[in-house]
Amino acid sequence: MSKKKTKFSDIWVNQTVLGKQFGLSAIAMGKQLKELGLRSKETGTPTQEAIENGFCQSTPLKDGTPFFMWNKAKVAELMQAQGHEKLDAKEIKYRELADDWMRVYKRFQEAVSGIEDEMCYEEAQDIKKQAKRAGLIERVNEIMRDRKFDGELIA
Repeated sequence: MSKKKTKFSDIWVNQTVLGKQFGLSAIAMGKQLKELGLRSKETGTPTQEAIENGFCQSTPLKDGTPFFMWNKAKVAELMQAQGHEKLDAKEIKYRELADDWMRVYKRFQEAVSGIEDEMCYEEAQDIKKQAKRAGLIERVNEIMRDRKFDGELIA
């Protein structure tokens, strides 16, 4: 009988990962944390209440820069109680693939050397394979159209 060990990253996440659960950017998630009273509106640092109640944890960077990780489940529960809809795992994957595709497309447009072109092309092919393999192309393209992406969609 084996017990599954809970990893730190299963519980504690940064604002980017936290926001993805709700279709929000890290900046938008930061604003929501302020609205929820988990971050100071003046300084942006976590409130004492957030720390004491286990919503966040100090995890300074190697150089000593202050950094905080957020309890994914606790914050999600609070967000949902405030009426925010949590995305399912598939929708999160759709959005990640759309973001990746748009990022690579932009880099490809800005590439100045053949090596950069080739790297972008290979990354684009990997994204396309992921989307095709999982049957996600239609939804990924829909997300890009909704975001007014004016580049090439995944074929």
